[in-house]
Amino acid sequence: PNWRRRAGPSPLLRSMLERYKVTVEERVNLKHVHRRLQVVAKLLIVATFVEDALRVLFTFGVQQQSMEIAGWTSPALHTLLPLLSLAVQSCGALLVLASSGVGGEVGCYLLLGWCVWHPFMYGQAGNREFVLETATISGGLLILLSHLLLLRTKAPLLGESGPGAVGTPARVQAVGRVLLVSFFLSFALSLAHSWAVSLPLGAGDGPGVWGRGTQAVELVLSLLVLSLCGLVVLGMKSRHVALLLAAAVFAAAVSVTAANVVTLLLHSSDTFPVEDTAGMEGVEADAATIADHQRYFFFQQLSTVGALLQLVAHGPGQFSVDEADAESITITSITSKGAD
Repeated sequence: PNWRRRAGPSPLLRSMLERYKVTVEERVNLKHVHRRLQVVAKLLIVATFVEDALRVLFTFGVQQQSMEIAGWTSPALHTLLPLLSLAVQSCGALLVLASSGVGGEVGCYLLLGWCVWHPFMYGQAGNREFVLETATISGGLLILLSHLLLLRTKAPLLGESGPGAVGTPARVQAVGRVLLVSFFLSFALSLAHSWAVSLPLGAGDGPGVWGRGTQAVELVLSLLVLSLCGLVVLGMKSRHVALLLAAAVFAAAVSVTAANVVTLLLHSSDTFPVEDTAGMEGVEADAATIADHQRYFFFQQLSTVGALLQLVAHGPGQFSVDEADAESITITSITSKGAD
């Protein structure tokens, strides 16, 4: 019967919804949102380089001592290496922020070179977490570099153009996606390892209720992060995944790292063990020094957020499932129109 059919929205409601949609589209310009996202992503990805350059500038004597602790024996290098750090990071960051052309590319190359050299300069090449987070930031820089290279292919006066030129940015972008998940892949594997180690070895070795719950959470979380990493590498729904990971890292940076800095500053008279720094295991330092380390990690996490937002802003590139599906849909659409 007709009275059983679900009635659709009334003409008045449809009219109101249509007016609301038009109002939102007028006030929210997607092109402006995208440009602002690109600016925010740039600002965040260079945050750790700017902060480290300022740290060198204002605590130059401390940086000289750090070079000695890192194993550099020459007194000249104790001065030259911090100067190199200041020059490369400040110039690279400024070029990335100020230019969307060749200058931006040079800035990316400078910062990428610094990412490779930085762990060795400070004696942190054996610090897996530090190296992998640096690799994640490098992945974001490669994604940004691929975007700048692609812009150059669309402007023949600035460089080469053609199918071969377009392939280079796509390859750079694909490598960037792989590096982008380095830190998260390590995190997932660490969770999986913790879960495997906690498994009972015998009939009487099983954990309690709380232990079983912790094991289940570690297993589910590790599988979830591994799945998200796989989606980014394949370029499948990678923008959404990158945005999710960026939100998680930002929340962790603000809630954990910033809270640690505040807590340490409130307990300025105490000493704390130095953590997450290779070569300083078992060493205790005052609260101000530990807070300085935590501040560095905070800005490094912000740059990790910026690296992920590069993928959100510029997409997964040509060598990805998303782009392949888009090309397939376009070809099918053109073919069907031609047949008609």
